[in-house]
Amino acid sequence: MISIVTDSTSDIPPDIARELNLTVIPVHVIFGQESFDDGVTITREEFYRRLKTTRVLPTTSTPSAGEFAETYQRVGGEIISIHVAAKWSSLLSVAQLGAGLAPEAHITFFDSGKLAMGLGWQVILAARAAQQGKPVADILQVLQDAKHRVRLFAALDTLEFLRRSGRVNALLARFGQLLNIKPIIDVGDGEAYMIDRVRSRRAAIERVREMTYELGPLQSLAVLHTSNYEAARALADEFVMSIPNLREPLVVCEATTAVGTHVGPNGLGIAAVVAE
Repeated sequence: MISIVTDSTSDIPPDIARELNLTVIPVHVIFGQESFDDGVTITREEFYRRLKTTRVLPTTSTPSAGEFAETYQRVGGEIISIHVAAKWSSLLSVAQLGAGLAPEAHITFFDSGKLAMGLGWQVILAARAAQQGKPVADILQVLQDAKHRVRLFAALDTLEFLRRSGRVNALLARFGQLLNIKPIIDVGDGEAYMIDRVRSRRAAIERVREMTYELGPLQSLAVLHTSNYEAARALADEFVMSIPNLREPLVVCEATTAVGTHVGPNGLGIAAVVAE
């Protein structure tokens, strides 16, 4: 059977990863002089707890080519390696370097164009196809089709973390704080756009709800959050009752550390696959 490899920015819940026999390579999370493996030596809960109090923003770094090579050698055989958008990270190119150090493995790479569960849903669909015994060409077609049907958007609680990471200037961030602006962003193919802005956390949640329903029939749905579980769980419970015929159980998960570093706590969003 073809093996599926991905990275921890995919946000795939551990129980689903085990069920699908996925290999998930952790990215590195760095707080000052301390380095952790995402989801292995630091949990998302611990990451966001630290994020709320740290003076210096954490950073993330890709696994080394050697780490990828070791993983590919251990997995062996025919592999499809699916990763975070190349426009967001150098991870895919480092993985390709790692493949050169594991010549006995036969590896096909796929750029998801997404991150978080926008990547995760593509990995899950690929793994389902692999379990059905489909060949590489068919799995790649599943991925390509899903890539164009994935939607990922979120409401941020503050512009402060984007300011600290250099994504917006200080004046705009301060203006946003004074007006209590909650930006709504859409994460497309390797790019993010502010598509709306509202004036309260309640309005932000309502806008995420509206945008989800506007997508029409859905195949898969995840509610993402950054240390905002109660709001995410409440929204997910509503979606379970109001959005029928999902092919996969609805997922609630804390967003990847690479996202959390830039958007900060109390973010809320969704990652969906629109039905065919």
